[in-house]
Amino acid sequence: MQGFIALCAMLSIYIGARLVTGSLGAVALETVIAFTVLGLTQFAMTKWLPSIGIAIFFHGMYDAVWGPHTGVADWYPPLCAGFDGVVGLGLLIILLRKQRTSKTPP
Repeated sequence: MQGFIALCAMLSIYIGARLVTGSLGAVALETVIAFTVLGLTQFAMTKWLPSIGIAIFFHGMYDAVWGPHTGVADWYPPLCAGFDGVVGLGLLIILLRKQRTSKTPP
């Protein structure tokens, strides 16, 4: 659950940046993208919990590719992309191990 909350915070930063630097259309588009990603991620998590790690990792790719064009500070997208990559992969590994150990019979 904490991973999902972290993803919400990550996506909301770009909505905030659009509020400051973008048009109303850009704010609306960023909001629609964020809610779509959150909805898809929440659905994926109901089927396979470690998918939150993949979603956070892919958010890092968003940071790297589209982040510089969203109105955030120049230093933010590469920093966030690196953070998301580490957190996403780490969370994926932790949840996969937890899932594997919970399925092994005592």
